[in-house]
Order: sequence, then structure tokens, then C-alpha cells
Amino acid sequence: MKRINKVIFFKILRTTMYSTIALTLCAWIVQSSRYLDMLNQYNISLARFFKFSSYLCVDIIAVILPISFAISAAFVFFRFVQSNQLIAMQASGIPAVRLLNPLIALASIITTYLYISNVYISPNAWSSFRRIEFEIKNNIEPPESAGSIFSINGFSVYAQEYVGNFSFRNLFILDLRNLSKSYSYYARSGSIRNNTLFLENGERIEIDNVSKKNSIIKFEAYQYDLKELLNVERTAIQPNEKYMRDLLANNTGNDLLNKTQVALFHQKITSPLLTFIFSLLSFFMILMSPYKRDRGHFITFLLILFIVIFQGTYFWVTNAAARDFMFIKINYLMVMIPIIIFPLMIFWRSR
Repeated sequence: MKRINKVIFFKILRTTMYSTIALTLCAWIVQSSRYLDMLNQYNISLARFFKFSSYLCVDIIAVILPISFAISAAFVFFRFVQSNQLIAMQASGIPAVRLLNPLIALASIITTYLYISNVYISPNAWSSFRRIEFEIKNNIEPPESAGSIFSINGFSVYAQEYVGNFSFRNLFILDLRNLSKSYSYYARSGSIRNNTLFLENGERIEIDNVSKKNSIIKFEAYQYDLKELLNVERTAIQPNEKYMRDLLANNTGNDLLNKTQVALFHQKITSPLLTFIFSLLSFFMILMSPYKRDRGHFITFLLILFIVIFQGTYFWVTNAAARDFMFIKINYLMVMIPIIIFPLMIFWRSR
């Protein structure tokens, strides 16, 4: 029996790893696509973009892992039943409930990881994500190439030739931020250092869009502080960047931000327990229900449908808790009732 449990343990573990990686990759592509414009707008490298967006995977994994674990367990148990191994085991006097051991062991490991993620890994990941996002948006690092150097809020810089060390020849700058006046700059050479644009030997053309008059000013040296284009003050720390002990510290729950923090605190307590709910339901529906070969796929489909509906309802309740604390009680009831009922159902069915 120990050997069967060991085989099932590693089969579920392996299937969970593969499915989690695949689903996380798909979700990461969708989430990171919202930041693709930063590649052109702030001229960051692909390596830095991947490092920046990879921090999103922490919370993606936390959402996907309970689902992928339950579906993987259902898949393994379904193959176990379909190959008649369950019948052989029951014929030898071993009850199916014995196969619950590897499932509970894996669910405990995953739940422990999710609690560690909620308490420590996730806040650190979000802090790193916000910090890198701030650095990207507030530090212009032009690419070592010609063409479009950067374009931010109606201010665009182009260069014909790159000569090294962030220096360029034949620069053209277009400033369209002011609706009544627009400016264009041309310089034979220039460079960008410490968010400052240095231009040499050029001219500035001012176009008055109201009077339709132009003025030209030639210069030998011109300096443009680019910091005024940027939001140099970092936004206040967000609730998902805070550790759990900070979510309730000095929190009166009067405004929306405080309510969001309280709701997030309770979500971090209950969300890892979804692993036990989904896995116990998977065990009950696949191994404990009357088996018919032609209904196996239908039962698996019902399981996936229930998990998706339950997960969606759970997140709706946790979001609603940020507006009304009554939903926090509903949140705990949604989690605790299945955790109590599903083991009783398994025990009742195994008698």
C-alpha cells in the first residue's frame, strides 16, 4: 500500500507541476501584455522587461495552484480507476479511502507554500515590481541605436546616428505637449545623461498654433531637463505590498483603502484552504462515486465546472468584502463549510 501511495504522490506532483507551469505561462502572457508599451515608451531591454514582469507570476501561481492540483489529482485518480487498479485494490480488502493519504500530504505541502507566499513572498514580489516600475518610468535610458530614442507624453526624440556612450548625431526633438504652441529642435549632436538632454549646435523652432507665426532661435548649447516629463514621486505603498501584520496596523476600516486592506488580510488567510476543498472534492467525485466507464469524463467535466464556479464566486465575495465587512463572514463560511462537509461525505461513502 505504501508503494501505491508513493506512486500516486509523485504522479500527482509531476502532473501538478506541468499543468501549473503551462497555465502560469498563459496567464503571465496575458498579464504582462498590459506593460508591453513600456518596451517602446521607456526603451527597456527584453531582459529587464522579463525580470520586471516575472514578479507577477507569484500571485498568478497562488491562484492557479489549487485548481491545477485538484485537476491533476482528478486526472491521476481517473486513470487509476480506468485501468481497474481500484477494483483490484478493493478485491484485496484495501478501501479506496487509503488513497487519501498522498492527496492530503501534497495538499498540506501546497497549502503551507501558499501561506508562506501570502505572508512573505507575495509582498516582497509586489514591492520589487513597484520599485522596478518606478525606476523604469523615472530614469530614461536610451538604447544604443539610432531611430526613435523615446517618446513620452507628447515629447519625442529621434536620432540619425548613434556614436556611443549615449551620444548621438543629428537629433530631432518634437514637443507637442502644449496645444497652443509646439516646438521642434534640431541639433548636430547631443546626449542623454541623468535624465537631462544635452544639445549642441542646433536651433529651436516655435510654432504658434493660434497666430500661425513661427520663430527660430539658434544655439550652440542647449540643456533640457527631462525630469519634468516624469512623475518623480513614487505612489503610496499599495495594500498588496504590505505584510499581513501591517494590513491591520492602525486600521480603523473607515475608508475604502482601509477596508481593502482588511479584506485582503482575510483573503490571505482563507485562500490557501481552497487547496483542501478542491482536492477533497476531486477525491470524492472520482474515487468515491459509483464508477461507470462512459461517465468518467462527464464527472471530470462537472468537477472542473464546480471548481471554476466556486473560485469565481470566492473572488467575488472577497472583492465585495472591501465594500461591506459582512462578506468577510461569508468568505469564511464558503471555506469552512466544504472543509467540514467533504471529509464527512468521504467517510460516509467509505463505510
